Amino acid sequence: MNIALVRLSSLGDIILGMSALQIIRRALPDCRITWVADKRFADILDYSPDIHQVVRLDLKALKKQFSLAALGEEYRQLRSPGPFDLVIDLHGMIKSAVTARLMGGPCRGFDRNSLKEPLATLLYRQSYPVPLEQPAACRYASLVCQSLGLPQPDAAVAEIRPFLFSRERDISISAEFFSTEHRNILFVPETSAANKNYPPERFAALAAVLGENILVCHGNQQELQTAEAIAAQAANVRVLPRLTLNQLKAAVGRADLVIGGDSGPTHIAWGCGVPSITLFGATPVCFQPTAINRIIKTASVVNYRKPDVDDLSIRRIEVEEIAVLAAGLLERGR
Repeated sequence: MNIALVRLSSLGDIILGMSALQIIRRALPDCRITWVADKRFADILDYSPDIHQVVRLDLKALKKQFSLAALGEEYRQLRSPGPFDLVIDLHGMIKSAVTARLMGGPCRGFDRNSLKEPLATLLYRQSYPVPLEQPAACRYASLVCQSLGLPQPDAAVAEIRPFLFSRERDISISAEFFSTEHRNILFVPETSAANKNYPPERFAALAAVLGENILVCHGNQQELQTAEAIAAQAANVRVLPRLTLNQLKAAVGRADLVIGGDSGPTHIAWGCGVPSITLFGATPVCFQPTAINRIIKTASVVNYRKPDVDDLSIRRIEVEEIAVLAAGLLERGR
């Protein structure tokens, strides 16, 4: 069976969607899986044993500098791995539905009450109800199971095996930053939205309380400034160089613990089987907590269709609460 999964972005959602690959592979061990992703995030899919081919679309460049030749190249990329027996749109937007439809196979997706752009359902041959209140990882798994006629995944999504991998050459970039004498804790202080960010001064205070080797990652100039602000306030903090996605996977895979907001780098820990603490305020919890992947959620009521951008309750999470949970996870990992 030839199956295509479409999830173009963002980094975190692609990772959360990847957990469904194991469900497909267990049910259909001989199937061929193609994943379609935005070129900016596609490297996160590298080295997955469950994916046969990754189609890397550059829709941003196409939009910025449109040409018939560029459009034709993107279309050829979509069609080349086909024909498909089934195309599943995990993204649920008009652009992803169009992408799925162009791939040349029967399309499946969320029904109109289960996504933010209901018009996308007009492009599906069949759509399925998946409550918005479910964690994102469970929603993706549910859609995959309904599309393939499989039983609902339930707790199986929380029991996934590590599925994000890197290569030896990716480790060398950050190797010198890791300590052999102290536990290595990776902070992810910046996310894509202010209402998901824990304050840098509180990260610095947390670093002082934990007293281990603290590393901070970053992906752009704003994130670098935040990382440097934390390092300036705590002597045991080191700022990592800017890493590619595969290098970031390697760094996360070596960490003893990852702490951060609802963001792709934090979710990499979940996908690598590395202990993590993910902080949630106004945004919904997106995966089922495990014994090593824990969450701290504020009391804010979440609007699942449009989270409140002015809700900054995540900033009020106490440093002591994170530190106690971190100590337990570090002790468990000894």
